[in-house]
Amino acid sequence: MSLNTEIKDKIKKNSSMFVNFVKNAITASPKVQSNFLDVSSKVAETVLKIIKDADLIVDLEYKGKDFWSINRCKTACFVDGGVDKTSIISTAPLSIRAGSYIVKPNATTRREFFEESMVFLGDLYDPKNELYDFADDDFEEDQMLNKKKDGARIIFEIATLVKHILLNKKFDYCFLHGPIEATVMPFSVPGFPTFTKFAVENMFPFANKKKIDVEARHFINVYLEALNYVKKSKFPIYGVVETSNSAPYVKNLLFNYKCKGTISDKDYNNIIKTIKKYKITDSHLLEIILSSGQALKPIEIKKQIQGFTVTAGSPWEEKMDLFPKVFIGYIKVNGHQAPIRIESLNNPKNLIKDYEYIFGTSRLLPNYGFPVGLNVVDKFAKIPNWMSKASRKYYATHLLRQAIKNKDKNTISLAVKILAKKARSWRNRPIGGMSRWWKVIHGNQSVPY
Repeated sequence: MSLNTEIKDKIKKNSSMFVNFVKNAITASPKVQSNFLDVSSKVAETVLKIIKDADLIVDLEYKGKDFWSINRCKTACFVDGGVDKTSIISTAPLSIRAGSYIVKPNATTRREFFEESMVFLGDLYDPKNELYDFADDDFEEDQMLNKKKDGARIIFEIATLVKHILLNKKFDYCFLHGPIEATVMPFSVPGFPTFTKFAVENMFPFANKKKIDVEARHFINVYLEALNYVKKSKFPIYGVVETSNSAPYVKNLLFNYKCKGTISDKDYNNIIKTIKKYKITDSHLLEIILSSGQALKPIEIKKQIQGFTVTAGSPWEEKMDLFPKVFIGYIKVNGHQAPIRIESLNNPKNLIKDYEYIFGTSRLLPNYGFPVGLNVVDKFAKIPNWMSKASRKYYATHLLRQAIKNKDKNTISLAVKILAKKARSWRNRPIGGMSRWWKVIHGNQSVPY
């Protein structure tokens, strides 16, 4: 059986790759549909040849009982963040928290426990800027609000890692749910607000209080300083991404081989165009290239690219060169799920042992392909609806009291509306719709208002 035929068979048997094919089949032309298997197999064949030439594939070992008898003395910390999604009077996130789930299998006391590592209630962003200048376009306002919430979660997750380092925690491993370094492009847009001085000082005690001016409190500057601090950690820290929606590993690998002269500029450009056209991701390609229990050695990748990932004309373009590069690798845990992406700010010193530990924690549950600890901390860190509603009411009540104290009629009116606002009840819905429902249930009887 030829390599091309073998890869085609893998594509047909592969779940996520075939789902992508079905999605393309809905919107694409018949020509594109007929070419899907051929194109995907050709790209995968080229990438596999490069991966083998670079000797990037490693085999991981996992023998359940034997593995944990050796690794039971290791302490692992799993970190994730949660943001209150409720719409509030302020467009800044109201409540945010980042949690840690810490496990040491052989501990006699406190074998596993949760820790609310970072908690914040209030305005994270400085109100003395564009934050409260509402845009005329509701869509733009919603987009900015989502960016603020994402920025809040990202900064609290990195602040949790910084806190563990500052407290000299004796971890053997620390894992973050998500990328170790997020793309900062969404936060480089004009008008994105700065953090409050109070928030920065509390999240990052190492910050020089004398130099925390408005520019220093911008997300990009604060995030960069935090990343550089995390890079100095004495214990290994990894970001674990469940599903890759892009192809940074494959694209960088192809680019490196183009620079070496192994791939011509023409072939490189054609492959990149094909990847973009068919929306082929790292997960799609590596799922059919790797076998269960195999991993790809990390390669160094620059996530923040000047003039590409930052809004054109942004004052932050030059800052992109200062961000640390990221080492990205992949692990395929089982045969029916896509490989998980592993990121770190430093090249792993004990690659095989570290990857085998991640592999082991991902095999604890049947048919599960992601570190269980990250799934646990994800549920712990999320802010439940009952807490969101309670915090929102508390905030509105506080606002009302302040407004009454200052005798501000407009603010009093707004706060009262927030406190009185309720979801649409059944009786508040259109009468016509209710009448039709009543007739279906009770025949032609009239609605008893």
